[in-house]
Amino acid sequence: MPRHGVSSGQGRPRSGREQTLDRSLGAPSLRLLWMGLALALALPDSQVLWAPAGAHPLPAQGHPAKFIRLAPQLREAFSWWNLTCPACKGLFTAIDIRLRHEDSVARVGSMAIKMCTLLKIAPPAVCQSAVQLFQDDVVEVWTRSVLSPSEACGLLLGSSCGHWDIFSSWNISLPAVPKPSPQPPVPPAPGSPVSRVLFLTDLHWDHDYLEGTDPDCENPLCCRQDSGPPPASRPGAGYWGEYSKCDLPLRTLESLLSGLGPAGPFDMVYWTGDIPAHNIWQQSRQDQLRALTTVTDLVRKFLGPVPVYPAVGNHESTPVNGFPPPFIAGNQSSHWLYEAMAKAWEPWLPAEALHTLRIGGFYALSPRPGLRLISLNMNFCSRENFWLLINSTDPAGQLQWLVGELQASEDRGDKVHIIGHIPPGHCLKSWSWNYYRIVERYENTLAGQFFGHTHVDEFEVFYDEETLSRPLSVAFLAPSATTYISLNPVSPPSLQGTVSTK
Repeated sequence: MPRHGVSSGQGRPRSGREQTLDRSLGAPSLRLLWMGLALALALPDSQVLWAPAGAHPLPAQGHPAKFIRLAPQLREAFSWWNLTCPACKGLFTAIDIRLRHEDSVARVGSMAIKMCTLLKIAPPAVCQSAVQLFQDDVVEVWTRSVLSPSEACGLLLGSSCGHWDIFSSWNISLPAVPKPSPQPPVPPAPGSPVSRVLFLTDLHWDHDYLEGTDPDCENPLCCRQDSGPPPASRPGAGYWGEYSKCDLPLRTLESLLSGLGPAGPFDMVYWTGDIPAHNIWQQSRQDQLRALTTVTDLVRKFLGPVPVYPAVGNHESTPVNGFPPPFIAGNQSSHWLYEAMAKAWEPWLPAEALHTLRIGGFYALSPRPGLRLISLNMNFCSRENFWLLINSTDPAGQLQWLVGELQASEDRGDKVHIIGHIPPGHCLKSWSWNYYRIVERYENTLAGQFFGHTHVDEFEVFYDEETLSRPLSVAFLAPSATTYISLNPVSPPSLQGTVSTK
């Protein structure tokens, strides 16, 4: 399985807890809102108001297994210390019934807003905006999900009450073609062709960044028009940005991209997502599409004819992390986003890539002879993608498609680069395990992996399954352009290497 390593690169030293923090208002906040929507249906107003004003928010976590740490807070907040397993299952059976018969989603949201506010998950205005943004999708997913009362109570009370892991194990199919003997990398011969690749990730443009505002406001994202002025004791947000919980103004991204000229020329660009800002409680589809087109035009303006190969980040959608599998149709599908991406990125991508991009946000192409590039939609492995509660088994058939691409590349003798946003080590357990199996099977073909999302300069090393001692692949995680949270951005790294075509 992949193991993590960290290289020096960016910002101040940070604790392990900070490094695992999901920078999207916090995954735990979304999970507690999720529970709030459900619990609000079962609890009358008077019971909800029992919640103590001093209740603490859930510590930052990134995996549903850590949800159990919320249990003491919910028990204390709702006087549930004596909640028994049968009573819990009865409660969640009632929740399921109420969700399937509730006429007003707005009523559900109203109760969730009360819980969010009383448990101090976020400031009241953020609670209200976030619940209103998420409530339709969350209720839809809950009513269609496979989450049973036993699983819900396993999450809340522990494994003795039920099986908490709703993301059950599954396996993709590998071809019967025998795996070639592992071949150690061969250093390129002197004079071999060299490709210079620019790696961009996590730009996070804040349309409402405002110089002089409070960089340490109460909201999850500051340095904005709604942040207010700073106290007299400290300065306001800087012209170019701020080392705080702030994203970047457009002028900083322009400066970054315009300064790449002396570092070039580049043969191609890997751009691994997260374009919009972190104000996830108030984003509309119009906001997300404005960020997509504005920053895409900016990249094209400063990089000119250099081909750019993007990957879809978790912040591109709204609600954040909300990427339904392709079988979800209608207004709640991701069609609006994938179509806009296909239109914006059409100058860079061939027809075959645009076809699968429109279906599931992933694609493959050949940027040069002997090299196949595969861009994965890593939101289908995300621990925070609540749509996977409906079905997390290889959403969109993406991993099985990846196997086919890698087998075809092996048959041709091509090398493969994989790009994506969320690193494999940050994915759901079964997805990560299947991805690891694929990497191990095609270690001779897979020449590089490139991801973002963590905002810091890291890498993940994959080891052979048999001995767990022989490294067989590495995934490079590039640092962010944005300062969020309290990071010192550096110029994006220029990756230079030789791609074997033999």
